[in-house]
Amino acid sequence: MNAKKDKFIPEGSKKLLQKELDHMEKPVTVVAVLSDDQNKPFNEFCRKLLEELASLSDKIRPVFVKPDSDLAKKYHVTRTPTILIEPERYAIRLTGAPAGEEARTFLIALLMASTGKTVLSDASKKRLSELKENRNIKVFVSPTCPYCPLQVILAICAAIEREDLISTEIIEIYENKDLATEFNAFSVPETFVDDQPVGTGLQPEEVFVEEVLTAAPVKIKPFEGSGMIEKDLVIIGAGPAGLTAAIYAERSGLHSVVIEKGNIGGQVAITPLVENYPGFTRIGGKTLMDMMAQQAIQYTDIHQGEEVLDLERKGEFIEIRTNRAAYTVKALLIAAGAESRKLDVPGEKEFQGRGVSYCASCDGYFFKDGKKVFVIGGGNTAATEALYLKNIGVNVTVVHRRDKLRAEKFLQDSLAANNIPIIWNSAVHEIRGDKFAKEVVLEDTHNGSRRIVPIDGLFIAIGYVPNNDLAKKLGVKMDEEGYIKVDKAYRTNVPGVYAAGDITGGFKQIVTAVGQGATAASTIFDDLSAPSEKWYS
Repeated sequence: MNAKKDKFIPEGSKKLLQKELDHMEKPVTVVAVLSDDQNKPFNEFCRKLLEELASLSDKIRPVFVKPDSDLAKKYHVTRTPTILIEPERYAIRLTGAPAGEEARTFLIALLMASTGKTVLSDASKKRLSELKENRNIKVFVSPTCPYCPLQVILAICAAIEREDLISTEIIEIYENKDLATEFNAFSVPETFVDDQPVGTGLQPEEVFVEEVLTAAPVKIKPFEGSGMIEKDLVIIGAGPAGLTAAIYAERSGLHSVVIEKGNIGGQVAITPLVENYPGFTRIGGKTLMDMMAQQAIQYTDIHQGEEVLDLERKGEFIEIRTNRAAYTVKALLIAAGAESRKLDVPGEKEFQGRGVSYCASCDGYFFKDGKKVFVIGGGNTAATEALYLKNIGVNVTVVHRRDKLRAEKFLQDSLAANNIPIIWNSAVHEIRGDKFAKEVVLEDTHNGSRRIVPIDGLFIAIGYVPNNDLAKKLGVKMDEEGYIKVDKAYRTNVPGVYAAGDITGGFKQIVTAVGQGATAASTIFDDLSAPSEKWYS
């Protein structure tokens, strides 16, 4: 067999990995429980990954055992592949291969286990020190989910900080479908504490820590401490518009901070493939946003997991309270984007995360072995989601309420080339099932007739609604659909408040958001440099 083909990690990546692994302090024993029967390709993946990582650092010490071994029995391992990180000290278990997005998380876990140091804030560490009872954390993930890695890191950090009381298990849903079914965990990341669901999606660090202590869901509260952080500009949202605005603002001399409650990159981060951004023929949405974020970080701070909970205008300034801090600023740029529009039909809410999803890159992996799913919608997003699902092995059909798609011609041609069927003139009337969505009632939009169609999953891509709650608090004017009204320089009707990106409506494209972010930052600099009484109305 060709030795070069046997190499698992690309040569270009090895140098970067070695630099990271040089930060390891103490050796880390990694016990890999592998078999030749259950999940065979994933077992082989784990073996190759660990062997090559060990060749890059003598501080990574893999131990390969079978599920009937004494070591596997000692740690109560019955599934393969299972990876235990420094099991004599920590209770950190990966049930399933750390592939895709989770490979990077696995490396971070090794580094933290080696140093005994985590990325949690001092406040979170202090709060965890107050834990008195044992806690078990489970996080269900998929290799393609861009939100999962950060949630996983939080869970692993908790197990390292409180090695005496906290155990953490990361479960890959495709390799462990029975566990995913048992816990109804199909929309990832899904987090459980002591087998009780505490949250779906990426959670702020403070919320996660409180959930570990209480073993129950908690609500975010505004920062109640004293002292205000003074900034020229706060940017809400770390999508293309927000990140671009941050770069231009700091380069012009404005002191800014980007606040992002969720995942950096917004909707683009969960777009499987971007083919219309200049300079890149084809690039993953998350990869593109990671590049933008890395550039923005060179100029300003990005506070991920921080959420604006209250804000008000006070004279010439705006006061903002988040879950972590309080700010007083001269200008505010709202680039909070938009979220997926709901169908608002019976069964949608009940089966969300149990067959109903709004993110193919997050949840599609579970359906990759030929399961039958519908993608609802007719625009670019629906076409992109359908193509992605088809590419990973899903039996996908598009359902559209009209007789023509709104997606651009290139995407329509791709649907045809991939033999993805389309059900025309049909709308979802109801979603039915028991523990999991099992069928949909489709209604003919012409004659009103209905029929029941069995399905395994439903991906909804019918457009977006703006995240405008904060704008409402400030009295910002909006159109009938809730998008913020701005002038050509991206000022709103409220002095000191600006908006850019998808939240302003119009042509929702990455290049558009980038241009708006740059223009808005330039406007803010001009307005703060030479205040004027003139404003948008």
